[in-house]
Amino acid sequence: MSLVAASTAREPESETRDIGDGRRQLFLDDWLIAETMNVQRVPGQVEKHPGNPVIRRDKPWDASRCDLYGNVVYDAERDRLQLFYSANNVPNGHEDRLAYAESLDGGVTWSKPELDIIPYKEHARTNLVMLPPAFVFAGPCVFRDDHDPDPAKRYKLFTSSYPDTAYLGIPRIYTHKGPFLWQDYSAALPEGCGSPGMYVAYSPDGLHWQCSGEPFSSMLSDTTQSAFWDERIGKYVAYVRARTDNGRSVARMVSADFETWSEPQVVLEGTQAQSLYSMGVTRYEGVYIGTPWIFDQPSEAAGGPVIWPELAFSRDGATWQRLFPDTALVPTGPPGSADSRQIRMAASFAVLKDRIVFVYGQTDQPHTTVDMKIDIGTATLRRDGFAAMAAGDTAGQIVTKPLAHGGGELWVNAQVVEGGYVKAELLDAHGRPMLGYTEEDCPAFEGDSVGAPLSWHGKESIPANSRIHFLLRNAKLYAFWVES
Repeated sequence: MSLVAASTAREPESETRDIGDGRRQLFLDDWLIAETMNVQRVPGQVEKHPGNPVIRRDKPWDASRCDLYGNVVYDAERDRLQLFYSANNVPNGHEDRLAYAESLDGGVTWSKPELDIIPYKEHARTNLVMLPPAFVFAGPCVFRDDHDPDPAKRYKLFTSSYPDTAYLGIPRIYTHKGPFLWQDYSAALPEGCGSPGMYVAYSPDGLHWQCSGEPFSSMLSDTTQSAFWDERIGKYVAYVRARTDNGRSVARMVSADFETWSEPQVVLEGTQAQSLYSMGVTRYEGVYIGTPWIFDQPSEAAGGPVIWPELAFSRDGATWQRLFPDTALVPTGPPGSADSRQIRMAASFAVLKDRIVFVYGQTDQPHTTVDMKIDIGTATLRRDGFAAMAAGDTAGQIVTKPLAHGGGELWVNAQVVEGGYVKAELLDAHGRPMLGYTEEDCPAFEGDSVGAPLSWHGKESIPANSRIHFLLRNAKLYAFWVES
């Protein structure tokens, strides 16, 4: 078989790709594509919650900001979303504390439980769960670590902590060394303030925390941190802030034990006009999905959007590419709306059965506003919906490279409109359709599903190590996988 008209050839077809058993294969790059015809890669479309903001500044201890300098965690044991955010009651500075909220219906409604953990003034019960070691939390990332056999460390926190010197009226306590900020040990600290730097903490439930007494590093990362256990390399990974010649950028650190970390290495840079304020990273179906915050200072000066998330992608966590540059993953709202200036994404997203949930801070104020008011909103995306290979009225085709898999059912995540279809046929080593697995043998899929099996006249299983030739019309193909 040879695709000629409007086709695009990729790397040599002899390169075999191991797609595993049941691991969804996304079309974020051309890693598994040999050739295409009449299709194009298009971004997915998120849907904002109609009731945003879903978490508001309605408590005395978060009256200034419910800041998504924090993270969302899906607890599969109790089928709930857990949100850890920075609560700030100071109008002209930072006294951020770690606060907790949860949703029992997939992010539709949220509550702030009244906990007997940390009081606030005359309020004995609050949703505060941890105080910062050095007066202020900077981007505390909480994640659930099911790989750790110690139940007391089921939840882990990775954060920077340091005092807000401008608010306190004291000299700066940091210095620049290369692209990073470090504690200036010559600067005097206010009474009762712990050592500024990077900290870790542990909890059995995400509510009761035990913090390390001293920072593991005197580096400061003044943004949202993103950290998790990376099963691919068998280590913990964290993404922090760097400051390069191109402004705010993203750096990566690794640790075998969550206590001793490597020196940060810059992995993604912005530009002078659009720096990268932060980047949340989530392991998803064997790859890494990043949500870099684009910080557009010229747009801010012109009264337009200031910070919004875009989509980035990596196969190893260290080499990154921005997909669909200048296209917001979650766009800011129209002028005058509550999220018109900034969308500040959490450190990761939550994956549910049929959708992905994004949680973010939102505001109609610029970054330069000292007393910025921030509430929390959510948005959803269909499962695997970051990008799709799309065909219109002219039928399109996608031919994979040779695939290593054990055989089984072929599933697709696809969206088909009226008059469209998705089909597949299998190819032999010479690129010829296999007997019994041709396009004519495959009943067309004509619906909208995040998981639909294909078959060939009653045959519901494909042989191992098959190449696949997808055919589609008026359809979007988001992902496919082979499941034994």
